[in-house]
Amino acid sequence: MKNLSNNTTKFSPPKAEDAAGRGGLKKLLLITTFSFFLCTLSYSQEYTWHDISANIPQTGETPPDLSDVYFVSDNEGWISSSSHAEIYHTTDGGATFEVQTTQYHCNAIHMLNANEGYAGGASGRVYRTTDGGDNWIAIGSIGVTLADISFPPSGETGYACGLNGNIWSIDSTGVTKMTSNINGSLDAISFPVNSEEGWVCGGSVIRHFFNDVWIADQFKPSGGYYAIFMVDTLNGWAAGGNGIIIHTEDGHNWYTQQTNPAYILTDVFFMNTLEGWVVGSGGGIFHTTNSGTNWNIEGEGLSSSILGGVHFTSPTNGYVVGNDKTLLKYGEVSAIGDEVERMKFEIYPNPAVDEFGVSSSEFGVESCTIELFDLNGKKLLEKHIPARPAGGPAGTETVEIDVSRLKSGVYFCRVSSEKYSVTKKLIIQK
Repeated sequence: MKNLSNNTTKFSPPKAEDAAGRGGLKKLLLITTFSFFLCTLSYSQEYTWHDISANIPQTGETPPDLSDVYFVSDNEGWISSSSHAEIYHTTDGGATFEVQTTQYHCNAIHMLNANEGYAGGASGRVYRTTDGGDNWIAIGSIGVTLADISFPPSGETGYACGLNGNIWSIDSTGVTKMTSNINGSLDAISFPVNSEEGWVCGGSVIRHFFNDVWIADQFKPSGGYYAIFMVDTLNGWAAGGNGIIIHTEDGHNWYTQQTNPAYILTDVFFMNTLEGWVVGSGGGIFHTTNSGTNWNIEGEGLSSSILGGVHFTSPTNGYVVGNDKTLLKYGEVSAIGDEVERMKFEIYPNPAVDEFGVSSSEFGVESCTIELFDLNGKKLLEKHIPARPAGGPAGTETVEIDVSRLKSGVYFCRVSSEKYSVTKKLIIQK
């Protein structure tokens, strides 16, 4: 959660059947064929990032800084603001929003379902709703600025963290202070399975809650950490200053996966142990499909704002929020319109054997990049097409790509310009 703002701390600093006999074999064959058909359909659709910031209502002269985002389905979700005492609710995937109000602005929001959820931020206020946000009722205060809230999927007790080492438990009746033995400010908290085990981070600190005690049993690289997300009690990721991303596979020992001094990373979200996203300053969005072995930057040029929150409901549907009323959505290209027209490209032949061509009227007009990925998200090649000099001759419209060393299979070709990025499926068949 996570936004960089003068009055918050979260950057505020920043989820075959067995077959017997001939009849069973026939059934298995039909299931396999149908599954392959569904797979083919799912990969035939194109997906990309697009900016839907204009859909967020603006009730004053200053655009709201958006701090956190939580969706309970592809279409229904809530977005909090660290600058306005408003929460924005959508039921149509971000096409429209209604404005809900709280007494003070909120840095964090966590919905348990379409009706019940919690939010909090300024003055330590913790709000609860039981009607989808039509009414947000204050149920207590942690006494200092609240930075983050986490509820496990299998429990009615959640947790909040904030300034001065404050950690509080939350339930429907109110909030209860915990002993953390931490002096610094805490920026993010994660309880992945139940209310008995969780993790918190802030600055150079990562702590583990187990047996009713917050303990210093985490071994990690030095750095400042502003975001943490545990998929389960073993696998998790933390991120922070200098673009650092670290990973644990045993819940105790952490190792560095990436550093990039150009970014301050403010939020992290994983769908499972393989696929996740990290966001931060400068409009940075990083994506992995192989547990962080490779992190690829996405959505370049869509925003230069500090991005503070990320939430995905599936690998093909997700939302990122940030300062200056920034709202980015990842979804089907067919739902975009403008980007489709601006970033058209064709692949031929497809299927390809040893070589394929990428054709686009954008090549040479503005700087573009062609990238090829395998199904695990590993980048296999990258080619840059520079923009032509002002007044120069027309640029190249077709680029040939050598794939003779690649095996038969399904790949993804992504073409990106300064503002747009579109991905298409490529089949190599030898």
